[in-house]
Amino acid sequence: MTNISYNLSGRIDPVLVKILRLVQQESDSRGVLFFVVGATARDIVLNHCHAIRSYRQTRDLDIGVEVAGWDEFQQLSGALIANGRFTAGRAPYRLMYGRFPVDIVPYGGVSPDNQTISWPPDHQVVMSIMGFQEAYDYGITVRLSDDPVLDVKVPTIPGMAMMKLISWNDRYPGRSKDAEDLLFLMEHYAEAGNLDRLYEDEVELLQAEEFDQTLAGIRLLGRDLASVTTEATGEVIRAILAAETDEQGRLRLVQDMAQGARLHDRTAELIGKLKKLYEGFSEKFQGMQSA
Repeated sequence: MTNISYNLSGRIDPVLVKILRLVQQESDSRGVLFFVVGATARDIVLNHCHAIRSYRQTRDLDIGVEVAGWDEFQQLSGALIANGRFTAGRAPYRLMYGRFPVDIVPYGGVSPDNQTISWPPDHQVVMSIMGFQEAYDYGITVRLSDDPVLDVKVPTIPGMAMMKLISWNDRYPGRSKDAEDLLFLMEHYAEAGNLDRLYEDEVELLQAEEFDQTLAGIRLLGRDLASVTTEATGEVIRAILAAETDEQGRLRLVQDMAQGARLHDRTAELIGKLKKLYEGFSEKFQGMQSA
């Protein structure tokens, strides 16, 4: 029996439900696991699960699929096109449902190192898929429709933060929206179902931050982020956060956060918040390594 974290039936865009139902049908028939990632996952979790309205709505869909190899991925994409509802987009990972872009990114057997993929046939398009497996493994299942039933998996907020950091770093300077999204996740983590944790299980953290719920929540997110990473992914996250909180460095991540959120006069505040994320991450990650 599927463990449903949230029932969102009747609250999700019907077009999105139709698309995901088609993807589920073709994926299930091949035994392929998939989950929703990107801005759609952010909106599902924050807007619909926690009633936190995001500042930027999306009109596209990103999906991760775990496949045995490129043949299986191409069979899945081909089947979606063959059913007449989808057309191929210009990018190798993009399908179009009418005017609705659907990006499907494979992970698993398509990557020899579980870190990057290069798209056939010429392998000129290279993408990072680091963190996809962890985000899926620690994800939650939400019900998007009761009749007929449609259950899909999405990353938790720590899983999203992990993917945002890696994507931002991998594709800099082309992914400033990832920095903007990361800041939004950081600033709203406490109210996204974690206030009871802060006042009960993590009260010492709240006290250390002088009962500033936002800063305590950011530090808690850092700890939870460390909890969902493997050692290899965690080392990458640690290196990114170390570089981007070094005030003698370029502070690229903070600059992208400030630009996206129009907070150029609050750079020092953003540096402080990012340092809290790094502090929480380090507390947990170092403990995991020494255990």
